[in-house]
Amino acid sequence: MNNSATLQRWQWADGPYPLIETPKHREGITGNSDPYMETASTMCVVHNALLRGLNGIYIQGPNIQPADLRDFIGYSLCWYSALHEHHTSEEEQFFPEIEEAVGEKGLLDRNVEEHKGKESAFDAVHLNSIIDSFAPALNHHLESELQSLLELRKYGDKLPITKLWDREGFRSVTSMTRFNAPPFFFLNVDTTDEDSLYKDWPPLPGPARWVITHVMTIPNRGYWKFASCDSNGKPKPLYAPGRVQIPSQ
Repeated sequence: MNNSATLQRWQWADGPYPLIETPKHREGITGNSDPYMETASTMCVVHNALLRGLNGIYIQGPNIQPADLRDFIGYSLCWYSALHEHHTSEEEQFFPEIEEAVGEKGLLDRNVEEHKGKESAFDAVHLNSIIDSFAPALNHHLESELQSLLELRKYGDKLPITKLWDREGFRSVTSMTRFNAPPFFFLNVDTTDEDSLYKDWPPLPGPARWVITHVMTIPNRGYWKFASCDSNGKPKPLYAPGRVQIPSQ
């Protein structure tokens, strides 16, 4: 945190680290688009879920009472697990599959290098100073990665981007299940965002979505009060809102 900062009250998880406008919404597209635009835009939805989770941790951390500390730490570790599994799957599967399909090894190395700046141990005492140490770079990376995907358009049909992205989604959800992270993801996806453009994404059957938000939440039910959205994907006021210092840009 630099010395030039302002104090601001936050009740919602749309800041202090800014959410990213999806490429489709930015270009005014409301229906189906080309596969690269669809992939970049839905990846943006994933990135915004991670940012809402991060903002919620940042805002609520200083206001957590002792009785809620265990649940808050568990929730924060779910965020870390979701981020770690998302990046690990990209590095080990999604990016290499793209590079193999187009025949250009190292094409997405820049995105992998950006991942390395995000690893940080969790420390409740210095929580926000830790977040401040990596969040600006993370925010930049989550946005720049979308442009990298859009630039793959030049490969056209040579690259089965939709197939690879669908496979990546399945792998991520499967791996996140080990850390109870699926509820974290779905409880931080705002289905009303951008005029509800992504209210039906990811394309899961209703019963499966219900199981994630109503059954998988039971073992650690105390975690989810810190989430930014309810079980229907509607934004809700944060459980422990407060005033935080916002670094000047």
